[in-house]
Amino acid sequence: MKTSRESDTTYPTLESIRNFITLGAILFPFLPNAYRTPYLILALISLLLNRPRYFLRKHVLPFYIFLGIAIFVSFFSPMPLKAIYNTKGILFDIIVPFTFFTFSPLIKRKLFFNYLPAVAIFFFAITLIVFFLYPPGWHVFNRNHSLVGFLSGKLTYAGAISLLAPLLYFKGERKKDITALIAFSLLLINLTVNMSRSYFLGIAGFLLLMIIFERPKIRFLYFGLAVFFALSIFANEKTLNYLKESIPEEEHKSSFSRIEMWKTGINIFRAKPLTGIGYELWTEPEIEQELLEKYETSELRELRKDVKLNKAVSGHLHSNYIMALINGGLPLFLALLFIFIYYLSTFYRAPVPLKLQGIGLLIIFFTAGLFEYSFSDAEVIQNFALVLGILTGKAIAGNADTD
Repeated sequence: MKTSRESDTTYPTLESIRNFITLGAILFPFLPNAYRTPYLILALISLLLNRPRYFLRKHVLPFYIFLGIAIFVSFFSPMPLKAIYNTKGILFDIIVPFTFFTFSPLIKRKLFFNYLPAVAIFFFAITLIVFFLYPPGWHVFNRNHSLVGFLSGKLTYAGAISLLAPLLYFKGERKKDITALIAFSLLLINLTVNMSRSYFLGIAGFLLLMIIFERPKIRFLYFGLAVFFALSIFANEKTLNYLKESIPEEEHKSSFSRIEMWKTGINIFRAKPLTGIGYELWTEPEIEQELLEKYETSELRELRKDVKLNKAVSGHLHSNYIMALINGGLPLFLALLFIFIYYLSTFYRAPVPLKLQGIGLLIIFFTAGLFEYSFSDAEVIQNFALVLGILTGKAIAGNADTD
């Protein structure tokens, strides 16, 4: 039995660890992989040492199904070992953070919810200030005069911050709601300046959901945010012109090229409907080149003469769904849809506002995923896993903000 003196030293130490881990979780969505990787390694170690059974909980099952199918179909690829190795991202970037943020007792969840909006205000504000004050090309915040914050790129930043919207919710408490309102407004300004059109749609879908189904007083706040978002877009001539270029016409090469990329992806899927090409093998230059020679549309071949558009094709085909069909055929595509359906059913049974937060998160991620390959963007998918985990943990706890 421990003496009172031993207890006095043990419990403050545990409390200090929980505070440290919770602070790390609050900072996690805004910082780059150089910070996230050590944090996730610590998270993995803590789970393996103390709570390995959490990896076996049913709530993680959809991601295991996706991982299992990705590994299985990779055996039929031209580079099976490489394709199987590529699935490590599913484990480290999705399963580990989701399991940790869902179940770990080290996270003080009430503290997390209370302080996240204030931390978001700081990072959103400092990103805008540096973007407008420092000249283009300043390495950390302002590469190529794009709003990227501390993250690795323009689309990554837009995706990472958009997924935080469900956590900046209104509780009907004046002081907390004002903080959440400021944080959400700054998020929308960041998105407008960032000009990532797919996440415009994701956030618009989220706001529409809240306007229709939230409580009357809260609904008014979301309506105000929707109006503010629309005005911020239409008041910014550069953003408005960029939106006009979204119309997939031949003179709008970027949007037109995406249509042709998707057509090419469908051609590849038709050739390999049950196995795809192997997980993430599109990034292998020889495989990409071979597939393009066989299956690309004549329009895409012509467009790729533009160096910038050719580079856009080299990474992926700009859609979670098209890439699932290419990476693993119909089985992997269905596994992706199962992730959506499983968590949709989980949150549908939860009370408001948790129900709307969870469904809103799915709307943002899966709507933007029509036009972006965010599933393999580590900083975006990790934020999705974090928010999904926090909300799933709340659903398991019965919608309580408890520690």
